[in-house]
Amino acid sequence: MLFFNRLQTRIFAFFVLLIITVLSLSFWLTYQANQRLEQQYVANQLEVASLVFESQYDNRNYYLAAFAATAAKDFGLKDIFIDGDNRSFLVALNNHRSRINASLAMAVSAEGNVIGQLVASQGELGREAVVLGSEQNEVFRYKLGSEFETLSPFYLLDNKLYQIKFSPLTSGGNSVIGWVGFGFLIDDTLANSLQKLTGLNSGFMLTTENNVIAVGHSGLSLPDDETSLLSRYIIEEKTNHDYILWKQFLGEVDGQSLHAYMYKSRSDLLASIESQWLQQVAVLVMMLPVSLLLAFWISGSITRPITQLIAQARFIAQGNYDSSVSVDSSIELQQLATEFTSMQQAILQREKAIAHQAYHDPLTNLGNRNELQRTIEPWLVAGSTMGLCLINIRRMTEINVTLGHAVGDEVIKEVAKRLCEVNPDALAYRLSGDEFVLAFKHCEHQSFDVLLKKLQNQIGQDYRYQDVMLHLQFTAGVSFYQPNVDIVTLLRQADTALQHAKINKRDYQIYDANIDKNSIERFQLINELKVAIEQNQLVLYYQPKLNLAKQKITHVEALVRWNHPARGIIPPDTFIPIAEKTMQMDALTRWVITEAMDQYHRWQLLGINMCIAVNISAENLKDEQFCHWVINALAEHNVPVAAMTLEITEDAVVSDPELAVKQLTLLRKNGLTLSIDDYGTGYSSLAQLKQLPVDELKIDKSFVQKLLENEADQIIVQSTLQLAHNLGLKVVAEGIEDKATLEWLTKLNCEMGQGFYLSRPLPEQQFNDWLGQSDYL
Repeated sequence: MLFFNRLQTRIFAFFVLLIITVLSLSFWLTYQANQRLEQQYVANQLEVASLVFESQYDNRNYYLAAFAATAAKDFGLKDIFIDGDNRSFLVALNNHRSRINASLAMAVSAEGNVIGQLVASQGELGREAVVLGSEQNEVFRYKLGSEFETLSPFYLLDNKLYQIKFSPLTSGGNSVIGWVGFGFLIDDTLANSLQKLTGLNSGFMLTTENNVIAVGHSGLSLPDDETSLLSRYIIEEKTNHDYILWKQFLGEVDGQSLHAYMYKSRSDLLASIESQWLQQVAVLVMMLPVSLLLAFWISGSITRPITQLIAQARFIAQGNYDSSVSVDSSIELQQLATEFTSMQQAILQREKAIAHQAYHDPLTNLGNRNELQRTIEPWLVAGSTMGLCLINIRRMTEINVTLGHAVGDEVIKEVAKRLCEVNPDALAYRLSGDEFVLAFKHCEHQSFDVLLKKLQNQIGQDYRYQDVMLHLQFTAGVSFYQPNVDIVTLLRQADTALQHAKINKRDYQIYDANIDKNSIERFQLINELKVAIEQNQLVLYYQPKLNLAKQKITHVEALVRWNHPARGIIPPDTFIPIAEKTMQMDALTRWVITEAMDQYHRWQLLGINMCIAVNISAENLKDEQFCHWVINALAEHNVPVAAMTLEITEDAVVSDPELAVKQLTLLRKNGLTLSIDDYGTGYSSLAQLKQLPVDELKIDKSFVQKLLENEADQIIVQSTLQLAHNLGLKVVAEGIEDKATLEWLTKLNCEMGQGFYLSRPLPEQQFNDWLGQSDYL
């Protein structure tokens, strides 16, 4: 037992256990990798076999079909065919056959007689011999007419199988006077060619329920055991783990099934991999004794100076950093002892540096969040009338992107310097990239306006870096001390005020409970929107569109509302921006489109034929799968593409014109109607509008609501109508609120109109009731 208590013994035992574990794991991983490699190699071989065969087979088919079509267009061949000079026709037919070295050439008259059948074969001296086929002047075995062109590409003649393609001979108009075809022999030559390309034994078989006939096979002959194997595999659908086998059914030939096959012995195929596996095992076995000897030597060399180092390490652990460490051992361990001594001196410096880094920002050397908390907590305990000013430097991202992070760092340093000079009683901290905090121990609401003006003057001074002049600006949020409030709450309140100032484009905002309430409600809506989409809390309202020429409601616009279980109906302006910022716009739009398709079918049952317009956003166009989903969804729901219109705002196109045009073009090619919504309020140019694959423009309601009172609006609407019509686009005017505006637009040939004069957006049942009583039904 004392033997095992020795450190050297334990170290050696540890190394032995570690070596055995590592070698065992290496052996297992090598074995698993070898198994996966074998499986992958076999799969690759089968895939290669399939691809090679399909390529060869398809190329022969294409070549035969193309050449048959070319020969059928030969006017000389047609003239001889019509004249009835059989000998000359056979000579011409053989000339065509020899051009592609076909093994079989056939010609069939319109009456169904084989008037030409030439069979080519190789003689003993390798010369080609061409003879008349056994079916010469016989009745063709297959029906003529339209079925002739769909014949099986295989033809069995005199126990030889040919891959053949026919083409009709026409005369005058399109009258068929006969057919001409050419074929390649399926035999050992083709099988040998496949074997050279794939490395697998290849061949073809004709099979019935109880019989197998080898048509062609690579090599000299097919062994009996392999014939039996292939028979079971092809006919009985059995497998054999000693071989890898591939087959493909090619078609029926005179009541027999034609199969192509490739196979090889698994052991032959994987011989090289097995050899590598044995070599790897041998290396692992050889490593074991070498590793054990090395472990024994290492354990002995380590333990000798260990005792000295342990004693001196204990001395250092007690806080004695002034002593030196030394051992009588190798150079490396002596260096280790020297490093112990150096470490003692470095520990003191690092402890100070670590403490500083834990509480200070490395770039500006200002206090960080930890330092802020450590400083402020005593103020809160004492109940000081303190305030926090959370400052966000504007356009820092733009500076970093445009001028580089090196310039951005210099700007941050300059801001830190200026903050320290604002007020001697204020403490400056840096929380993150462009966020700072000024903490005031004694500060009240009344005096803070003066401090903020001084802060604006101090920060707002122009800053020149090299040749670049920068005008620094900030947005601030302020929170003040309240009883029973901790530093985390104060920072959150200051951040809430800061975000409110950003949204309302203010320089600063002092925290107010009403601001926080709105933020909490918005946060709750963010969390609840996903559930609302999944649980169908959304509902569609429909606003009718009037066909001004027909004075009939033919279209509606689907507008989504949120029927919140506690807050009631929530308008889209409240939750759609949330959906865009929380990456839920795709799910929301898909719900709206799906519900609109269901609504289409409900109206069809009521005899209402209505086209539904749905709005899509820029986020939808950024998803390349979205357009494919829309197309597939229409097909799955059996909704005609003409019944769906997609409305896109100008801003959605401007954000990424190239991608938007690509997506919209895909939708347009599949028949969907596309509309530019709120036209006139965005930033798209006329050149860009010309390139967009859209069908209609929707004039924004801001130009229509007071159309008859504002001459400028009339000019804009009239020119927009003229522009759209010249581009072949239809126009929808939204915001119609009186009959006079409706009549004015009708006279100018505006295609469609919508607005409160016709109807506000209504839920399904109310819309149905309104439509039933409407004058525009």
